[in-house]
Amino acid sequence: MTRFDVSSVGFAVLDILGRPVTRIPEGGRADFIEEIRMTVAGTAAATAVDCAILGLKTRMVSTVGQDEMGDFLVSKMQQYGLDTDLVRRDSSVQTSATILPVRPNGERPALHVPGTAATFKVEPEDLEGALDAKIVHIGGTGLLKSFDGEPTVAFMRKAKELGRITTFDLIQANPETVRLVEPLLPFIDYFVPSIDEASEMAGVQDPAEVARFFKKRGVKNAVLTLGAQGVYVDPEEGVPFSLPAHEISVVDTTGCGDSFTAGIIVGVSKGWDLRESARFASAVAAQVAQGLGSVGKLSSFEKTVELMETLPLKAA
Repeated sequence: MTRFDVSSVGFAVLDILGRPVTRIPEGGRADFIEEIRMTVAGTAAATAVDCAILGLKTRMVSTVGQDEMGDFLVSKMQQYGLDTDLVRRDSSVQTSATILPVRPNGERPALHVPGTAATFKVEPEDLEGALDAKIVHIGGTGLLKSFDGEPTVAFMRKAKELGRITTFDLIQANPETVRLVEPLLPFIDYFVPSIDEASEMAGVQDPAEVARFFKKRGVKNAVLTLGAQGVYVDPEEGVPFSLPAHEISVVDTTGCGDSFTAGIIVGVSKGWDLRESARFASAVAAQVAQGLGSVGKLSSFEKTVELMETLPLKAA
């Protein structure tokens, strides 16, 4: 028996968000906006927080700085109920951080300091604990300079040897990222990237072709988030399918992909089929998109189940 439902491994970042931002003021002038917020973010950490909100016993495995930003991240993770025993502190570099001026339509350009993302790795003495979960999620390949490549391959191989279910997402993918991702594909049960990132790596645009690219290379289930167009799923068993997004007023798209992954993880942990898991994940992401930051308006598993049945869907 494992101690945790999910172990989320990789990228953790402090996001400082403000909205709505339409311009950068000239010189030393100031503009007034409606809202500023600090959040736990990142392809591993935001997913972990959302999993915890949705009721999973969640362990976070990452590195933050020995600074006030790292203090905030660890404290906030603990407030959400995450186990942070394997969140290490690094005094040689600052905590990863991003400034996000969120546009009125929810888009968010980013100003980013890589910081501890580049120094993160799973130490040998942490390996057993990092794999002590039914589901092991890797998030952040492409920014995890010390962990990317063979260390991640070895970690994922070990996860599968132990019979763990694996989920995977990356960040800021480009055509070069495929060399890091391709050796991992045979060890990935649920691959949950955005269509933009997946297309960059596959070199094709059509979701069906993109999914086939990754499945031919070993991925069992390809789950491609399409933003406002919903999701395209090519499952291990059965025929591919698409689901529409929910009709909502978007405030901020930060963390929507991470929250969708959390929804998939929750569905898998409960033994749901992939269509039901994707429906649930869409309702998770819809709540996040309606608020500022990587949690948005996400509140509970029960509320999400209710909304997955009641939130209107976009017309086909």
